[in-house]
Amino acid sequence: MKSFLRSVVLVIGLAGLLAACGDLPRPFEGAGRAGDPALLELRDTGTVRVENTEDLPEGASAHLARAMARALRLRDIPAYSESDTGGDYILRPNVQASLSDTGADLDITWVLMRPDGLAIDTTRSTGELAADQWFADQPTGPEESNLAIPKELVDKVRELEGKAEDPVAKTYEGLVAQPADQIAFMITGDRSSLRAAPLMKVALIDFAGAPGDGNTALARSAGALLKARGITVDNREMDENSVILSATIDVSPVTEETTTPLDRVSIEWIIMEVDGTELGQMNQNNVVPRGQLDERWGAVASLAAQAAVETLEGVLGQIATSKKLQLRPDNRTALAR
Repeated sequence: MKSFLRSVVLVIGLAGLLAACGDLPRPFEGAGRAGDPALLELRDTGTVRVENTEDLPEGASAHLARAMARALRLRDIPAYSESDTGGDYILRPNVQASLSDTGADLDITWVLMRPDGLAIDTTRSTGELAADQWFADQPTGPEESNLAIPKELVDKVRELEGKAEDPVAKTYEGLVAQPADQIAFMITGDRSSLRAAPLMKVALIDFAGAPGDGNTALARSAGALLKARGITVDNREMDENSVILSATIDVSPVTEETTTPLDRVSIEWIIMEVDGTELGQMNQNNVVPRGQLDERWGAVASLAAQAAVETLEGVLGQIATSKKLQLRPDNRTALAR
C-alpha cells in the first residue's frame, strides 16, 4: 500500500521478556504512550514571524504582513512582522496581483514553515484592494496601527448614506481575516477558530488475523476507547471526512527456549484514506503465555487497544488538522491522561 505521509509513521516495539526469569509482564500495558516527537509537525503555540513579499510594492508588502500579524494576535497567536529574524514559525505570502481601475486583485498563498525552511501547510486567499490601500506608503508608525478607518465611523457613514458595503472590504484587514483563521488552526488545532469545520470520522474496518475472538474484541475495544475520547466512530457512512483504522494481528509461538512456553503477539495498526492511501502506521509486539489467546482475548484486547489509542489519538489529530477537520466536537475533551 502506497504511503504519501511517511512523516506520520510511528513504530513502537515492546520487547518481550524471553529470558527464564520473573513473572511475565501484563501484555501491552503501557505500550505506545511515549510516542515519537518527530510525528507531530506542529509544536505548542510559539511566535510567528510574518515575512514581507517581493511580489508587491514595498508599502503594500509591509501593510499586508502587518495586517496578518495583527489578525493572528487577535486570535491569541503571538505574531510580528517588523523584524526579519527569529520566530518559532515563519509565515510567507506568495502573491499574484493584477491592477484594475479601482485598485488591485490579489491571489495569495500563505506558506507556514518551520525556522529551517520546511513547509508545514498552506492556505490560499483571494481579494480586492482599494487603490488607496494598494498605493499606500511604507508604514512608519507602530505595527498595531492600520489603514482601515475606525469601524464605528464607517458604520455611521454607511447608515447615513444607506450603503451596505462591508467596512473592511478592499482593505488588508479584510484580505487576511479568513486565512488567519486557517493559520491559527494549523498552529494550535483550536477548533474554535474553524467553527464550521466538519468532524473527522474513523471507520474500524478489516481487523484480521487473530485467533479466537481477537479480531472482534480488539475492534470493539478500540472503538469504545475512541468514542470515550469524543472521536466519532462510524463504519456505515464513509465519505471525504472519513479515515479507516485497521489492524493486522499475528499470534505465533516463540521459538526461543523459555521456562514458560510463550506466544508472540504482533499488531500492525494502519490509518488510511477511504481510497486506501496509507496515512500512518504503528506496530505493537509483546508476549503472552502459550495458548492464552486461542479462544477469548478478554483483558488483553482492552490493554492492547488502550496502549494503541493513546498514541493513535495524536496521529488522528495531526491528520484532522491537515484535512481542516475537527477531531472531536468542541464540547468534548480528551480523557485525562
